[in-house]
Amino acid sequence: MLFKRVSRAAAEQVFVVVKNVSGSTMTAGYSCVFDVSTSVDGVRVTQAGSANLQGYAGVVDADIANNAYGLVQVYGYRSATYVYSSTGSSAAGDNLSVIASIWGLTPAATAGTSKAFGFLCEAISSSTSSQFYSNVKTFIRAL
Repeated sequence: MLFKRVSRAAAEQVFVVVKNVSGSTMTAGYSCVFDVSTSVDGVRVTQAGSANLQGYAGVVDADIANNAYGLVQVYGYRSATYVYSSTGSSAAGDNLSVIASIWGLTPAATAGTSKAFGFLCEAISSSTSSQFYSNVKTFIRAL
């Protein structure tokens, strides 16, 4: 784990080193989960699927090519995270949970059975269609 040097002027952040085994490049801001295939090693990450939703790893810090290593943010404020928001609006403070077959997190205004891996730090205005928001401020807590 990489812990940022303590500073009063900047938010705390924690990162882990991972290996992308998704089959494609992971873009900065994408969310990923730990791989639960037969090659589990605690380092391999991939796109979320129905079998690994609770294995949330964190948010990719910078693009990671397939089969390459990179950093994933597991804790702290992040100014740009992909968030998948369906029709309707989401408020700052809404919980974020993992969604299968999507590279982003999704807001949930009410408590549910899914674990919250962070929360929105800004509101998302309503939309007439489902879409990604690539520049949404979030707080990640994957630890």
